Amino acid sequence: MKAFVVMGRVFKAAYEELFICIYMSVLWWIGTVLVVTAAPATAGLFRVTNRIANYKRVDSSFFWEGAKFQIGRTWLLFILALGIPVAIAFNSYFYINLESWVRILGIFFLWLFVVAVMVGQYLFPLFWQQDEPDFKLIFRNAAILALKYPVYTFLMLLFQLLLLVLSVLLTLPLVLLAPALIALTANFALCGLLQEMGLAPEPPVISGT
Repeated sequence: MKAFVVMGRVFKAAYEELFICIYMSVLWWIGTVLVVTAAPATAGLFRVTNRIANYKRVDSSFFWEGAKFQIGRTWLLFILALGIPVAIAFNSYFYINLESWVRILGIFFLWLFVVAVMVGQYLFPLFWQQDEPDFKLIFRNAAILALKYPVYTFLMLLFQLLLLVLSVLLTLPLVLLAPALIALTANFALCGLLQEMGLAPEPPVISGT
């Protein structure tokens, strides 16, 4: 299936760009721990990994370029990407714990939470995929991709969750690679769909000697 092919590309890219991925992850952790730089650090991380997913040259300068780009808008996107699923999850928990028939709403909000997280994985990748970031197009296109390709999107989301669980269990990869792997997966997930539409570059073909 397409999702498994894309997962393979994530591992290949992480291996080929191992040092830059570790460096970006460390920078992201530092930025997130400081809180006030969480959104710029996330934008910088996704800037680099978006270039990797599009088979473009990368170095640390692109992290700082992304971190300084439209800070107000990246904070807004960061808050929405995090806040919407959290708010939906709270509603699901609230209704599920009620005794009356309205607990059915909890199931609805749980389903909505899954959809929100599926949509959310495309937000920052789309922010950098566009020539000029447009919030309306970002959210619209993220929703269209998630709903049009639900199985693929759900499998890519499960892949990210698996990477996160493994990183937590192994501890060291959590610090060194997890942020970059998650961002790489989200960007490769987006580019995998865009390649089918002719809107993103195909993986380079290495000819035999």
